[in-house]
Amino acid sequence: MKKKYKIIALCIAAAIPFTAAAAQQGISILINGNKLIPKDADGNIVEPFLKDGTTYLPIRAVSEALGKNVSWDDDTKTVSITDRDISYEYGNLIYENPLASAEDTKNFVMEGDATVSFPDGKMRLENNLDPSLGQASNYVYWCDKKLPDSVIIEWSFKPLNDDGLAIMFFSADGQNGKDLFDPSLAKRDGQYKLYHSGDINAFHVSYYRHSTDEESCFHVCNLRKSAGFQMVAQGADPLPPAEDVIEPYRIKVIKDKEIVRFYITDPATGIELMPFEFTDNEELYGDYLEGAILALGRKLLLSASIPT
Repeated sequence: MKKKYKIIALCIAAAIPFTAAAAQQGISILINGNKLIPKDADGNIVEPFLKDGTTYLPIRAVSEALGKNVSWDDDTKTVSITDRDISYEYGNLIYENPLASAEDTKNFVMEGDATVSFPDGKMRLENNLDPSLGQASNYVYWCDKKLPDSVIIEWSFKPLNDDGLAIMFFSADGQNGKDLFDPSLAKRDGQYKLYHSGDINAFHVSYYRHSTDEESCFHVCNLRKSAGFQMVAQGADPLPPAEDVIEPYRIKVIKDKEIVRFYITDPATGIELMPFEFTDNEELYGDYLEGAILALGRKLLLSASIPT
């Protein structure tokens, strides 16, 4: 059910005559550590201000930065803040790969030292280096296809052990208009910092984070936006230890302009969970990332099939 909140609009009306004073007070708004520069619907900066010990914030700018819808009812003088009610349907199939043989991935790009095999007609990615090497043992396996901006990406995932973690990169491209594989970009060999704080932009979902004691005690999946290693969303990861996994789980990412959703489906029950949803905001997190290349991998042992 859609949640709806009503707030008396006095704070918005009161903000108008105090804009100049607010600039002198220098009040900052941080959302998840990122500074928000609030603006109205016309793009004009709207400053927060302090009056009689109370801090007043521009409700539309803050709410939209948190991914909420905001509307105004002039008859009742009420501001309504609601969750975004967005549903998606499958469109035309634009890419399908069974990942069943070496021929299916002949144009994929491996960064790092890993082996790709296809036992029982399913792609297996297996690290060639000892996990004790830490970041030096990571790898990333890029698909060679560029995807559009509004896309549903699905694949199946079955962990074979609890080492490392699984990461899905998407909307990945080189900075300053360069292709992801432009030879002028810094060479990448799987080490994590080259992907989150190097010269490429990307979203990445990290899930199945079971290898450390801390991760095993509390399973979460994270969404980060790079460059910059910005944690923009986090949710619970329902995937159990490898010894309890029977069938591959269905994983899904929806990327639609500024919206990102992440889903995990249990094959036994058919239950689909959405650990997180993220609405991007250029004021907080930099330029929007459009559709581009995706990758599976990073220091993991898995079986996957049929991304679309």
